[in-house]
Amino acid sequence: MSHISFTTTLPLETYRQLGVLVVEDSPHMASMLRIILNELGVTRIWSARSGEDALGVFSRHSVDISVIDELEPPLDGLSIVRAIRMAETDDLQRVPAIYLTTQRSREEIIAARDAGVTEILSKPFSAAQFVARLETVLKRPRPIIKSENFIGPDRRRREQGATDERRKG
Repeated sequence: MSHISFTTTLPLETYRQLGVLVVEDSPHMASMLRIILNELGVTRIWSARSGEDALGVFSRHSVDISVIDELEPPLDGLSIVRAIRMAETDDLQRVPAIYLTTQRSREEIIAARDAGVTEILSKPFSAAQFVARLETVLKRPRPIIKSENFIGPDRRRREQGATDERRKG
């Protein structure tokens, strides 16, 4: 068994309290994500191999973060993200979605952003890169914006202290 190497800047108690849904149709990738989450101390992990299964988990459990693969149609990863963003409850609309994809074109990235994805992680990725995305979601949560054409995380990333630096300049 290989050793997974990564560091975390958040207390492990933060991870122990999380409920994470992993939506991944590859058993190998789903297992790898589960191992990383377990190493962080996450104990409430739900798995889904299809979009339909994922929506079922969202309806039955209190999910704090979702990790969603691109999946195959008819209910692909972006369709799942759109479904949670359009949900009737604010709690479900606010669930951060880390989108796992092999697509790297500008058009695909824009499509993911427009669907309401919180963070994008391109495959292949390391455990450290995955943990970095989790920490971004946890440390800098973005408010959900609701407009006529979009429901999803605020596209503007506000770095802590950035406003103060602009005011000084």
